[in-house]
Amino acid sequence: MADFIVGVVTSIAKDEYQGKEFLRVTLGTGQELKVKQGREGALKEKWGLLQEGRAIKFTFSEYTNPEGVKFPFVSNIETVEGALPPPVTSKLSEEAQALLPNPAAYAEKAPIPAKPAPAPQEIGMFLKEAGELIRMPQEEALKLVKPDMLKAIRTAYFAKMFTVLDIRVEKQEQ
Repeated sequence: MADFIVGVVTSIAKDEYQGKEFLRVTLGTGQELKVKQGREGALKEKWGLLQEGRAIKFTFSEYTNPEGVKFPFVSNIETVEGALPPPVTSKLSEEAQALLPNPAAYAEKAPIPAKPAPAPQEIGMFLKEAGELIRMPQEEALKLVKPDMLKAIRTAYFAKMFTVLDIRVEKQEQ
């Protein structure tokens, strides 16, 4: 890992772990860093430097646990004076860049195709099997499916039959 990272802060969120507060800082590159309090709160005093849109230099150190595993952590933060380094430019020739696809052409999302309707034979088979399952004694049905699934099948069966047979339930006034 690099000794330091320079980036523009895009978001800051407070979080807590084992009663200790820390900040989750997201950079413009999408990288997320955890900025903890530091020894005796030294780093917490610098949390005021972290503001959205500001360029910050994050310096890292490593913590080695008793098993010998090393963990990087943010040991210091400081603001970056002046501008960030210029973005890396492409090293391709103009001819090679002309061959690349235009990103704007992919800006429009392709329409999501509609889910195809099930074939009438599939609906008929479902209704036949669901009807058989509903008509058998409940003890036998529960050996084949779980209670929640039996309830869902029963609900779907009656909803479909009401639709197919055009059965309407009307509220009667008293």
